[in-house]
Amino acid sequence: MSRRFLAFGLVGALSVFGLVTPTSVYADEWHITSSYSTDQLRGARVGYRWTDISVSILQDWKWLGSPKLHLEGALNNWQNSNDHSDNIFAFTISPVLAWQLSDGPRPLYLEAGIGGSYLDATRLSNRRLSTRFQFEDRIGVSWQYLAHSDARIMLSYVHYSNADINRPNDGLDFFGLTWSNTF
Repeated sequence: MSRRFLAFGLVGALSVFGLVTPTSVYADEWHITSSYSTDQLRGARVGYRWTDISVSILQDWKWLGSPKLHLEGALNNWQNSNDHSDNIFAFTISPVLAWQLSDGPRPLYLEAGIGGSYLDATRLSNRRLSTRFQFEDRIGVSWQYLAHSDARIMLSYVHYSNADINRPNDGLDFFGLTWSNTF
């Protein structure tokens, strides 16, 4: 079941992303993240973000507060802090909504998104994940700390879970510090 489910999920996700055709893209970003979990797990993330994707449905949803849409892909590595050989690699892809909270040369942003991830294993430390597919839920605050640069730092909370597709569903929770910059 798992391989078939993953194949259909991947095809479905690519179909959805194909329907969300960007009409304009302004400046792409890359980022690196260091993360920590209270379950004695630590992680590193390297990713790429396609920024400011214009989608007509967001323009119609005024109640959302005019967020910017980004699409982000990343490679994660999570490791048991007490056993360095106990680790998982994960590929994630996620749409991210970003709201600008302050004006001026050094703005503050609120970011949130729900995407998917594919893990190379289903167990890390005492956490049992049961499926290689996990949802990635995130929320964070980022700050463009220099007026003459697009570089930002972000504090975030990220949760990984399979939404009870299969049990056990222990999930993973991380707090992260991210540095990102355009190129």
